[in-house]
Amino acid sequence: MSELELAGALTPAGHALRVRIYFEDTDFSGSVYHASYLRFFERGRSDFLRLLGVHHTALAAEGLVFAVRRMAIEFDRPARIDDVVEVRTAV
Repeated sequence: MSELELAGALTPAGHALRVRIYFEDTDFSGSVYHASYLRFFERGRSDFLRLLGVHHTALAAEGLVFAVRRMAIEFDRPARIDDVVEVRTAV
C-alpha cells in the first residue's frame, strides 16, 4: 500500500479518509469513546494537508503550526468496533 493510499483521497469537496474502529477506540459499552472522534478528525486534517503538499514537519521546521480554535460536534449515532467510518475534511 502506498503512502497516498494511507492518506485517503482528495475529493471535489475536499478530502476523505476511511478509519477502522479498533477496541482501543471504544469505551466500556463498545461504542467509540467521544474523544476518539477528535483523533480521527485530526488524522483527516493532517492527511488532507499531506496530499496538498503541506507537511507538518516542514512547517514545524519554520516555526509554524496549526492550532484548533473551535469545534462544534453533533453525534448522530455511535460507531462500534470493526466499523469503518469516513472522515471528510473540507475548507
